[in-house]
Amino acid sequence: MCSLNLENYEITELENGIRIISEYIPYFRSISFGIWVTSGSRGESKDLNGITHLIEHLVFKGTKKRTNREIAIEFDSVGADFNAFTDKENSCFYCEFIDTHLEKCSELLFDVVLNPSFLQHNLDTEKKIIFEEIKMIEDTPSEDVYNYFYELVLNGHPLSLSILGTVESLKNIKLNNVWDYFNKRFVFKNIVVSAAGNVKHKSLVEVVKKNIDRFVVNGSNEKVVIDKKEPEIRNDMKVIRKKIKSANICYGGVGCRRSSNDRYPLAVLMNIIGGSMSSRLFQKIREDLGLAYSLYASNTQYTDTGIIDIYAACDPGNAKKVIEIIDNEINDIRKNSINNIELDRAKENIKGSVVLSTEETSSRMFRFGKSLLIDNHVLPINEILNKIDLVSANDVYEVSNKYFDPDRKNIAILGEIGKSIFKEAK
Repeated sequence: MCSLNLENYEITELENGIRIISEYIPYFRSISFGIWVTSGSRGESKDLNGITHLIEHLVFKGTKKRTNREIAIEFDSVGADFNAFTDKENSCFYCEFIDTHLEKCSELLFDVVLNPSFLQHNLDTEKKIIFEEIKMIEDTPSEDVYNYFYELVLNGHPLSLSILGTVESLKNIKLNNVWDYFNKRFVFKNIVVSAAGNVKHKSLVEVVKKNIDRFVVNGSNEKVVIDKKEPEIRNDMKVIRKKIKSANICYGGVGCRRSSNDRYPLAVLMNIIGGSMSSRLFQKIREDLGLAYSLYASNTQYTDTGIIDIYAACDPGNAKKVIEIIDNEINDIRKNSINNIELDRAKENIKGSVVLSTEETSSRMFRFGKSLLIDNHVLPINEILNKIDLVSANDVYEVSNKYFDPDRKNIAILGEIGKSIFKEAK
């Protein structure tokens, strides 16, 4: 069992509902500071798909106090890095800076996130930029195939919506839609402020209070409740024909939710299958047979469900063989389980990744913010490591039979490949 004490964070909830979490690390000279919002693509309608990501872009185009140029100049003038991202269940706006600039950078980021101008000409410009971003994804098969895979596995579920949206849905979004969505989602009760580095919690709380006093919530300040919905279990296959030289295979199905007891055994299973260079599929498909350059397995959890996937890019002529190898390895684990050597290796590999991620203030800030926003608590690192240690070979055997049941198997292939392969793959 691991007894490492790797974190020491504090949490405060203000009267308006904003939650603040931070970890004081005095031997750093930097601070990672993030504003997390319960806004993601799963909260969108199909007609307005992509509006969350569009807002992520728009807030940096100018506030009621600053132009976009002034925002960039002020961040750059204090040597700060700033950025943002949109995910399925949240948005995050963050910056990293020297510890002497906490008041300046926090005021600036709050102004960006809570005081946007949302002008029509900026909306028109950002739509064009995102159209280009969509084209870039479409030109990156390893990313593009996942949009099709999510649609295939989570057909009709809110998580199946693309984060970027589509050209058609973005064209539907008007300025009043942006304001309506913003006023509903970007309210105090949907916000978590997360920080890590050379900042004391009491000082951070005072800075946050000072910054938000000038903002008036235009909406009702009601906390968004995620409509939890179990996806329909599917067994399906889809070929997306595209003139590219590789066949991009995504193989998997519905996984487990963030709060499930299966989370850690499933993580170990996916690591053994394809989560490291010593994994079964990496060794057989790439190292032994040379059938693919890129190959990995992932295990992603959301509030109400999850996705497990195995990705491989290969010559179209080898797609059938690659799928057969994946099938064979999974069936072997489902029938014969795993040995203790690969169990221990996978657990140590996962634990190493977890611990190494704590070496960066930004990683700590991201973990704190997302956990508090979505789970309403933060599971200590040492508890995560202990949960990984407790995974047994039998636990892995059980989740392999549960989540890789043939009725849960889905395959999406992007590339120039005949649909007949699916008759063979089944």
